[in-house]
Amino acid sequence: MEDYPVVIIGAGLTGLSCAYHLDRNCNYLLVERESEPGGIVRTRIRLNSFLCDGTGHWLHLRNPYMKELVNKLLPNKLVEYERRAVIFSHGVFTLYPFQANTHGLPREVVLECLVGLLKAKHPEDFGQKAETAPPTNFYEWIVRAFGEGIAKHFMVPYNQKLLGVNLTEMMPDYADRFIPRPSTEDVLKGALGFSKESLGYNAKFVYPREGGIGSLPRAFVNALKQQPLYGTDVTSVNLRNKTATLSNGKTVRFQRLVNTMPLVKFISILEDAPEEVLAATQKLRATTVHYFDIGVRGTGDVASDYHWIYFPEPDYVFYRAGSYSAVHKEAAPPGCRSYYVEMSGGASELLKEPEKLKERVLADLKRARILSEQDEILFMDLCQIPYAYVVFDKNYEQSRSFVLNFLNQNGILNGGRWGGWNYGGMEDAMLDGKSAAEQISNENANK
Repeated sequence: MEDYPVVIIGAGLTGLSCAYHLDRNCNYLLVERESEPGGIVRTRIRLNSFLCDGTGHWLHLRNPYMKELVNKLLPNKLVEYERRAVIFSHGVFTLYPFQANTHGLPREVVLECLVGLLKAKHPEDFGQKAETAPPTNFYEWIVRAFGEGIAKHFMVPYNQKLLGVNLTEMMPDYADRFIPRPSTEDVLKGALGFSKESLGYNAKFVYPREGGIGSLPRAFVNALKQQPLYGTDVTSVNLRNKTATLSNGKTVRFQRLVNTMPLVKFISILEDAPEEVLAATQKLRATTVHYFDIGVRGTGDVASDYHWIYFPEPDYVFYRAGSYSAVHKEAAPPGCRSYYVEMSGGASELLKEPEKLKERVLADLKRARILSEQDEILFMDLCQIPYAYVVFDKNYEQSRSFVLNFLNQNGILNGGRWGGWNYGGMEDAMLDGKSAAEQISNENANK
């Protein structure tokens, strides 16, 4: 049996970052079930020329260290873009974020949004009492923050379409840092056509000049002292013996294990998980996202060149449609375009009949003026992202903390969006890996 100070499950960005940041003298085994690194952050090449990233993977780098690291891994290979994102509702396109850009919507909708915001901000001016108790769920948080009009016309229908659950089940501020909070002045200006489109964490982003987003995990691998073990899954873990059994038939012993596979899946492969841990895990929920990668030849319609478009209304089966090639033209060959179209709970029935779903998606894309009748569909591949969005319901904090604390006490660190059972972007994943490596290195230094 081989011994390793550290075993890392998953060569996604968290696992790669952990391996990269471990002390150079620390021996590790990085196990990846796929034949290449990146996890969900990979680039598939379709028809030998289309670069498809498995939905939009745009780098939003706010942490100075991580910005420096990514530029070190991809020197002079990043391009910065300014977001071109819109919402399609009431038959019109409005700039993102919705709450700061209602100009162009029907006048009664704009009025409803403005009055709702003012009531939420200054209830006493409307003969109402101010709420003193904190919101108890996400729906209440939205109404308190933006008013009933903005909640009704975008925030509530879009998030319920995305997550597939009623927002009253969700914790109040689970997405606080990802939702732009414009001032009342900005909302009023946006209603009159003075745009504030640059709001939000993703107003600008960077993307590799060549090779798609998959070039980032490949750059990590090139910088590692030990290469990942590809095509190998961890099939079981024994906490008492600190052993991991691999799909290649080998069993390895570890001192510390860093898990980045989905937390609920990791618990299912433990040989000796207590009943109370299994019970807590069963309360952890997540939403699966299905998406189409679509390649098109043609000039498109009026909305074909937006980076991404939000669809809050139930008339459209997808909640978001984005374009790889609108961001990065090299993602598609000349004369062609490429898209990713995302669906969640609202498409559950149609998913049972993929051909009908394809027809519905194409029809909706034409109604939204993203595709034209003259466009030639070159490919349309249906894929899925299990556990795409963790459901932050009333059981989330207690159940997650209980499971993670148990694992930590048994030498298991969990990180990343799935291993940590959390919500975050690529930078968060890399920071999680760095944090795990630093914790391990500090423990080794203090022995």
